Amino acid sequence: MPPVKHYSSSEVNQYELSSRLLSLTENNTSYTLTQINGQRIYRKAPHAWSGPEPSRNCEVFIGRIPHDCFEDTLVPLFRQAGELFEFRLMINFSGWNRGYAFAMYTTDAEASNAIRMFNNYMIRPSWQLGVCPSINNCRIFISRIPPTTPSAEIVRLLYALTDEVQEVRIRRSIASCAAIVEYKSHRGAAMARKALVAAAAAAWGCGARPAVDWSLPQSPQLLKQYREVGRWTPERGVELTRAPEEPATTSPPPAAPSYTLEPWSQARRLRMIHEAQRSAAAAAEWSSRINTGMESLVSSMGSLGLGGARAAGVWGAPGATLSPPAPQPRDFNPWTARHPMQEFITPGKDSQ
Repeated sequence: MPPVKHYSSSEVNQYELSSRLLSLTENNTSYTLTQINGQRIYRKAPHAWSGPEPSRNCEVFIGRIPHDCFEDTLVPLFRQAGELFEFRLMINFSGWNRGYAFAMYTTDAEASNAIRMFNNYMIRPSWQLGVCPSINNCRIFISRIPPTTPSAEIVRLLYALTDEVQEVRIRRSIASCAAIVEYKSHRGAAMARKALVAAAAAAWGCGARPAVDWSLPQSPQLLKQYREVGRWTPERGVELTRAPEEPATTSPPPAAPSYTLEPWSQARRLRMIHEAQRSAAAAAEWSSRINTGMESLVSSMGSLGLGGARAAGVWGAPGATLSPPAPQPRDFNPWTARHPMQEFITPGKDSQ
């Protein structure tokens, strides 16, 4: 395995990097190295390849690349999985890579082998690569188009601003308009996205600022919402076709509601019932214990002569009938009356 080279921002200079990259083509004349449109392409030379180019299934996507890692490290590494037909590294304006690349092999088996070998490969300590099949996205999604713009004008404008347009699908509502533009190749879609982003404000006019981005994979049901399909040819000009709206299908009457419970719901319901029954039984037992204790207390006080009917009225259980207090004589004087506990009071020194 070749040694991994990495550079820090203080060490790298363009002259040293160029000499390292030129060594790839000097040692192997069957490849060329060119840089165009923000990507550096390491590709088979025309004299070293005969026949059609490999299919799209032979290309893999490489992500999570360190920004200071270049072809002198990546090409020898991915060449271990098979013969490379093309290696494209995305480059930004400062010269560092953008963190992803595409590697195209000569056969499908070699591409599958690269995914198996280098997905989650530790290219540096705590730095893993991500390798997966390349998805050929050839669609651009444009939203926030002025709803007053005619469909024919949208089709004519997109064909004039970009190349390799295959068809334009338009979806309209009362207050919005959007379009999906399909191109013949992924490269054509990428170049069109750049052109449309740069000309978004000036091309549509009226102060409109449409949003341009890659289109996500759309299901056939969602694509049917884009009912207007437009194409343009020099001979016939703009041709618009509108897909007929699907007739509303009568939905069957709603079924009667079912109240059957799932097994886990039935078990939960039974558990709640059992817990409620146990709580009620515990409350009843506690109440009976309190009543029994109060009755024994009242009977003990009665046996000691400390209450009688009045004590029973005070300490009795809730709901017990209270006996009316004995009427006192009118000439009752608390200062001269005999104390009810006189017989239990010990005579004091003064009385002796």
